[in-house]
Formats: sequence, C-alpha cells, structure tokens
Amino acid sequence: MGVEKTVLDNGVTVVSEQVPWMHSVAVGLWAPVGSRDESCADNGISHFIEHMLFKGTTRRGALDITREIESVGGSLNACTEREYTCFYGRALERDFPLVTDLLSDIYLDPVFEAEELEREKGVVLQEILMVDDTPEDLLDDYFQEHYWGGHPLGYPVQGTTETVGSFDRERTRNYFHDRYRRPGIVVSMAGKIPHAQAVDEWSRRFAPLSLSGGQAKPEPVPAKPGIHLKERPLGQLHLCVGAPSVSLRSEERYAAYVLNTLLGGSMSSLLFQEIREKRGLAYSVGSSISCYSDSGILKIYAGTTADKGHEVLDVIADVLAQLCAGKIEAPDVALARELIRGNMLMGLESGENRMTRLALNELFLGRQESPEEVIEKIDAVSVDHVSALAATMLARDRFSMAAVGDIPAGRPLVF
Repeated sequence: MGVEKTVLDNGVTVVSEQVPWMHSVAVGLWAPVGSRDESCADNGISHFIEHMLFKGTTRRGALDITREIESVGGSLNACTEREYTCFYGRALERDFPLVTDLLSDIYLDPVFEAEELEREKGVVLQEILMVDDTPEDLLDDYFQEHYWGGHPLGYPVQGTTETVGSFDRERTRNYFHDRYRRPGIVVSMAGKIPHAQAVDEWSRRFAPLSLSGGQAKPEPVPAKPGIHLKERPLGQLHLCVGAPSVSLRSEERYAAYVLNTLLGGSMSSLLFQEIREKRGLAYSVGSSISCYSDSGILKIYAGTTADKGHEVLDVIADVLAQLCAGKIEAPDVALARELIRGNMLMGLESGENRMTRLALNELFLGRQESPEEVIEKIDAVSVDHVSALAATMLARDRFSMAAVGDIPAGRPLVF
C-alpha cells in the first residue's frame, strides 16, 4: 500500500501508488528529454517524436494502437515539455497489462515509417499555425524566446515551420534512439495495482531496453530585462511581464507559490481584483510560475485594449511595489495557503494527477514528497517569509516585458 519504488536492472525507475478505491489505473512513461535538450536546428524534434511514436510499430499500425485501447474504454496520450516527454495511458484495473504492452511497444519498437512521417509533419505544422492564431500561446512563446536570449529554454516546444519541415526519417529515428535510450526514465502508476505486479509487468516489457550515456542539460544564462513588441492585427493588446523565480528544487518554492497566489493566482488575488474587478481593464489577467530543474520564471499576463495598455502596466507596477514594500496582510497569506492546500488535495482525486505527481517528484527531486509534507511546508510559510521573497523576486528592475497585438501608437509601452 502507499507509494513504492523499484529500480529495474536496466536502470528504469518504477514508482507506483496503490489506491484501493480507484477502479482504473493511470500509467505514465516519462523520459527526461524535451525542447531544452535540442539544438536550434533540431527545435521541435522531441515534440515530433512524441507524435510519431503513435504512428506504428512492427506489431501494430497507428489505427491498431488506437482501437486496442479504445476497445476497452481506455485512452492513450502524450505531452512534450521543456524538460521531459511523457507517454501515458488510462484504463480499468483489469486492462493494466494492455496499457503496459501498448506503452512499451510504442517506446521500444516504433518504425518511423516514411509516409506516416511526412503526413504527421503536416499535422504538426498545423499545430504550429494554431499557436500562431492563439494570442496567449503566441505571446508566451515570444516572451520565452526573448527572455532566455537564445538559450534552448526559450525554444518553442512545438518547433518552427522551418525546423519541422526539415525532419526526415533517419534524423528523427537517430535522435530518438540516442536521446530516449539514456538513464533517467521513470514509469509511474496510480491505481488498484500492487507494486509487485507493476514491477513484474514492466520488468518483462522493458527487458530489451538498454540505457547508456547521460542527460546533461545546457546551463541557463541570466535573463536580460528588455521590452519586446510584436504588432499583429488582433482585437486586443496581450501583455506579459516576467522576472526570474525559483526552481523546482528550491526550498523557496513553497513561499513562491503563496506569493504567486497573492499576486495573481486566484480570483481574490491583487491583480485580478485591481485590474478586472475594480477597473474593468481586462477579462483575462493573472500570474503563474514556470519552474524548471535549475531556474524559473514568474509571469504576469493581461489581455486588454491598446488604449488601456499603459494603465494596465501602471496597475501591475503598483501591485508589485506594494508587495515589494511588504504590504502583505496575514489573512491574505492564510487564504492563499488554504487555496493551495485545497487545490492540491482535490487534485489527488484524479489518478492522472497522482501518476504525474509521482513522476515529477522522481524526475526533479529524486524522492517522493508526500502531500502531507507539502502541506506542512505550505502551512509554515509566514508573512515575513513571503515579504522577504517579494522584496527580491518582485523588484521592478528584474522584469522583462513582451506584448503582442494592437500595439498603441504614440507613447511607447514601457515597464
């Protein structure tokens, strides 16, 4: 019962949580490979590989993979992020062997058939165009690109039309067999499956897998504050301001989560109340923290009209100054702590969330951080702690700004 961990003979880590009340099982196969590991010419290849692994193996065609999992009411999916790629499935407890068979098959034996590869390039290129047509996504990629100043952390996860268009079978296959056969692979599971059964299943499935080499990631460079504007024929002006934050391994992350919740992480936050509720300057406004293994970004987003852009930026600056000056009330910190606690505990009702939590703990911390441990550390965050962090993290001269859309004429946008 509970969370258990086993390292297989080939180095793959299997971590599982037995949840007796669940009728399903969520299974994830995680590789510590993402867009951060790519060169400029290879940008987007991890995401493209994620797509291609569902396009057929020597045992199954693309439709066979889909039909087999859907025939038992289950599902398969995948995601690519900056520091990892995940292939995951969910099905009833009785169909756990099928989920492991499918996930191991696509990972161990993808064929990268040339005709399927060319067809899937078209799908990914449409995905890139969809991002270009979604202002919030376009702004995020644009901000990341300039914030990181050419570092791979700033590359768009989906790649560009130029890079994706250049991928061929040999290049894609070679990249996969090099980067996805290195140490650090994690299999995580949550559901009514005994750990011993999970280990036995994955030991058999992954017996042919041999891992070698390492996963050294490019060191991040210090961000250089700047202002970056992209004119687009949109109905709104989309603004993002951001500054360095904490990493996934920093003990300061608990105070940072509380600070972000106060700043713009909820409907009761300062930014939401001041910009939307009190002034009606934006429909969508808030803040978030993107954490990586060794760095992070605090980002503030708002969508407004060109004539309100300066006022929105002024309000953001005023809110940051207020927090920097330590104007933080104990009841607000208590509310933020309770909101984080509640969201985390409710998230544990999802098998996929539990499975993801297990994997990220293993990938980035190398150990399991229990919900009780997290709650204890969140509860220990004091007003003084949040104020001290705000005084450094929210200093005005640390922020960069990007804007996309209807850029106002005349007075320039500054922050």
